[in-house]
Amino acid sequence: MNLSLIICTHNPRRDHLNRMLASLQAQTYHTENWELVLIDNASNPPLEEELDLSWHPKARIISEPTLGILPARVRGIREAHADLLLFVDDDNLLEPDYLETALEIGETHSFLGCWGGQLIPE
Repeated sequence: MNLSLIICTHNPRRDHLNRMLASLQAQTYHTENWELVLIDNASNPPLEEELDLSWHPKARIISEPTLGILPARVRGIREAHADLLLFVDDDNLLEPDYLETALEIGETHSFLGCWGGQLIPE
């Protein structure tokens, strides 16, 4: 099973987005094994002009001009190439083993169509 991580964002707070991206860089699951799809939902200025995702070999920034979480998520689903789609908000910090755990759940509980994690506020 392979994994696509999808982030949908519109004019994100840069400090939050940068922390979230740092938590992705710290994942124990090697970047060669998963895809990062960032959906820029009509941000001004466009995130492609400001973000450097070169640390991830399978990262893409996709522009979705129709504002709203539904058009952004649908675009993310269309753009993703993996069997397992993982949606993460632009202000979430993931534990270092989050992607490995999600993949393990997907493989051992393939009958599940959807599941979520625990949110612990700062």
